[in-house]
Amino acid sequence: MPLKGYQLADLTVGHKECLTSRITVEDVDAFAALSGDVSPLHMSEDFAKKRGFAGRVAHGILIGAHISALIGNQLPGRFGVLQTFDLEFRNPLIPPETIVITGEVTNISEGTGQITLSIQVRKPDGKLIAKCEAKSLLKSTT
Repeated sequence: MPLKGYQLADLTVGHKECLTSRITVEDVDAFAALSGDVSPLHMSEDFAKKRGFAGRVAHGILIGAHISALIGNQLPGRFGVLQTFDLEFRNPLIPPETIVITGEVTNISEGTGQITLSIQVRKPDGKLIAKCEAKSLLKSTT
C-alpha cells in the first residue's frame, strides 16, 4: 500500500482509512526479543492456556505498533507527528490472526494543526480487540 501524506486541508471529520495486518507467532517472538517483554503469557502456550486463554497472547504494544503504522503511513501519513496515544484493550489477540485497523478523524484543530483520530482494531469477524484515541500534529510541507 502506498504511503499517504494528507495535509490538514485534505481532511474532514469522518474521513476514514483502514489497514489490514497479520499477526503471527513469529511476530510475537520478534517483538519479545526487541522489547525484552518475555512474560510467559506471551511466550508459553501452556502457561497461557492454564490461565484461560486459547493460546499465547500477543503483546498489546505490538498491536499498538500496527496502529502506529496506520497513523504514520495512511492517516494522516508522512506529514503527521504522533502526539498522544490512548490505547484500551478489549479482547486478547491470539496469533496467528488478522486484524483490521480503522482510523476515523473525529476532530480537526485548524489553530494547532492537530487532528484527533478514533481507532478500532477488530478481527475480520468484527470482534473488537482494542480501541484507541490518538492525536497527530500535521506539519506543513512548505
